[in-house]
Amino acid sequence: MKKVILISGLMLFSLFFGAGNLIFPPMLGYTAQSNMWTGMTGFAITGILLPYITVIVIAYYDGGVEFIGDRVHPKFGFIFAVCIYLSIGALYGIPRAANVAYEIGAKSILPIHNTWTLVGFSLVFFIVVGLIALYPTKIVDNLGKILTPALLLIIGALCIAAIINPEGKVGQPHDKYAETPFISGILEGYYTMDLVAALAFSVVIVQSFKLAGISDSKKIVRNVILSGLISALLLTVIYFSLAYLGITTSKPGFDNGASILTYNSVRLFGSFGNILFGMIVILACLTTCIGLVNASSAFGLKKFPQISYKTYVLSFSVVGFLISILGLNMILQIAVPLLTFIYPISIVLVLISFVAIAIPTKLKIAYILPTISTLIISVLEIFNTFKLIKPLNAVYQFLPLSDLGLAWLLPFIILTAIGIAIDFMRNKKHTQQPATS
Repeated sequence: MKKVILISGLMLFSLFFGAGNLIFPPMLGYTAQSNMWTGMTGFAITGILLPYITVIVIAYYDGGVEFIGDRVHPKFGFIFAVCIYLSIGALYGIPRAANVAYEIGAKSILPIHNTWTLVGFSLVFFIVVGLIALYPTKIVDNLGKILTPALLLIIGALCIAAIINPEGKVGQPHDKYAETPFISGILEGYYTMDLVAALAFSVVIVQSFKLAGISDSKKIVRNVILSGLISALLLTVIYFSLAYLGITTSKPGFDNGASILTYNSVRLFGSFGNILFGMIVILACLTTCIGLVNASSAFGLKKFPQISYKTYVLSFSVVGFLISILGLNMILQIAVPLLTFIYPISIVLVLISFVAIAIPTKLKIAYILPTISTLIISVLEIFNTFKLIKPLNAVYQFLPLSDLGLAWLLPFIILTAIGIAIDFMRNKKHTQQPATS
C-alpha cells in the first residue's frame, strides 16, 4: 500500500505541475529578489495549500465537484460542475496545455515555426494524450511510474545546476514585491487557478485507490491525505528551487518566467539547454492534459452513462486539438470570463466544505449566503473587466480589495460566519422540538 500511495502522490504532482506552475516561480524570484522567501510563502498558501485542501475535501465527501455545489442547490451543483469541467476541460485547460507545450516547449526544439508545425505538434500531442487516457486503470502507472519521474529528473537537473552555478547574487526587490511581497505572492498563487484543477484531479486520485481494491472510505481519505502531502512537498521543493533560480539570474530585461528558464537552460547546458527546457514544458503539459481528459471523461460518463468512456476521451481530445490550433491568445479570450466567474465560487465552496468537516452541525445557510454574494461579485467583476455597465463598475470598484481582484473575500468571511451561526441555531432548535412536544 505504501507503494500505491507513493505512486499516487507522484501522479497527483504531475497533474498539478503544468506549464503555468513552471513559469510563475522563476519570475516571482526574479522580481522579489531578497523578498523571495516572503513572496513564495504567500504563493505556497494559494498555489499549494488550497489545492491540497481541495483534494482532502473531495476525498472526504466522496462526491466529486457536483456534490459540494449540491449543498447550495442540486441544480446549482450540476451547473457548477459543468462550468468547472468546461473551464478546465475542452474550452480552456486541455487546449491551453497543448498550445503552451508548443509555444514554450516545442518552439525551443523545432527549427521551423508556422501554422503547420502547430497543427502537426498538436495532432501528435493529442494522440499521445488520448492513448494514455483511454486506459484509466493504467494512468497511475503511466504517470506515477514513468512520466513524473522523468519530469522530476529533468527539472531537478536544471535546479541543481542553477544552485551549484548561480549567475549572480541576490539583489533588491522591485515592482509589487518591493512593498507587498506576501500579498503579491498570494495573488500569484491565486492566479495559477490550481484549486479549480484540484476539483477534477481529486476525483482521479480517489478513483485510483478504489481501483487498487480499497473500499473503506476512511482508508481512502487517509491515503489521499498522504498522497496529497507527497505532492505538496514535491511542489514546495520545486517551486522554491525555481524561485531561487530566478533570484540568481542577474541578466536584466526578462518579463516572464519562460524566458528566464530558457536563458538559464542555455547558460547551464549550452545548446542542449533548449532541448532540455522544451522537454520539461512538453512533459509538464502532457501529464496535466492527460489528467484533464481523464477527469472530464469520467464526469461525462457519470452523468450520461449511455455514452462510452472511450467516446468521451476521443471527443475531448478532438475538441482540444481543434481549439488548440486557434492559438493561445484566442484560447485566453474564450476562457477569461468563465474563469473569472468560476474561480472565486470554487474557493468559497471548498473552504466552507473544509470548515464543515470540523463543525458538529449541518451547514446549509453557510453555503448559500457566501456563494450567492460571491456569484454576484464575480458577475460584477466581469462587467468591470470588460467595461460593460458603468454604474455597476462603480459599485464593484467601491468594494474592499476590488483592486486586487479579491472583492469577494471580506463578504465571504462575514457571511460564512453569519451562516454558521444561523445553521447552528436552526439545528439546535430542530433537535429540541421532539423533547418539548
